[in-house]
Amino acid sequence: MYGDRPEPVEAATAFVATRFPEASVAFLGGSVLTEHRTPTSDLDVVVVVGEDVTVADSGMRAPYRETFEHDGWVVEAFVHHRSSLDWFWASDAERRVCTLLRLCLESELLVDRDGAADEIRTAAAALMAQGPPPFTDAERALARYRLTDLLDDMAGCDREDELVYLAGAVLTEVATLALVSAGHWGARGKALARALRAVEPDLAERLVNGHRHVVVYGDTAVLHRAAVDVLLRVGGPLMDGYRAGGDRPAGDADG
Repeated sequence: MYGDRPEPVEAATAFVATRFPEASVAFLGGSVLTEHRTPTSDLDVVVVVGEDVTVADSGMRAPYRETFEHDGWVVEAFVHHRSSLDWFWASDAERRVCTLLRLCLESELLVDRDGAADEIRTAAAALMAQGPPPFTDAERALARYRLTDLLDDMAGCDREDELVYLAGAVLTEVATLALVSAGHWGARGKALARALRAVEPDLAERLVNGHRHVVVYGDTAVLHRAAVDVLLRVGGPLMDGYRAGGDRPAGDADG
């Protein structure tokens, strides 16, 4: 699986020892530890240092992230101190995407010099279990409006290249709306597909099939039906009468 490279935990442990000898805690997370790993999976490493520690290798203080190549692996290092973890966890919760929480919680422990790993994982588990904050009325209306607008654009589109982009946007919006409206964490990229597949495999398949029909055949009907089914869960399409205040974006114009 890994060719001449060392195993992920071995490589990540050596990486932390070499690049971050200041680390008090370090975790290896991400898909490389799961059945989803591929030959191009990288090592996602969360490094926790002291509040006033300057990392010798970079001359920087946490929080920051940096990408490395180490022993044949691409390594994404997320460097934090304990309080910055709390701040980024809260920021992720506002976006309803729990990437950093998962990296701390669903991980292999690499370093635990001061015994803080258990507390970090306990705090991460509590936040994960709470789930994302529910939509406010304004956020739900915006989500309905945005998806309705995309579906209208897709229905009226007569350019093949634009239709492909619109179908991708619809798929992402529908998957996110289905997850968050049901109290599940959202995600980005390939993790969004995995998150939806885990809780609604039938919908996940319908969306992929619908997107395939748009891209291969130029047929929007399958994707449109799946999208409307999810819209109906949250109040249905919304266009006429939608109003948003000036303190937040009202959605992007399509040009």
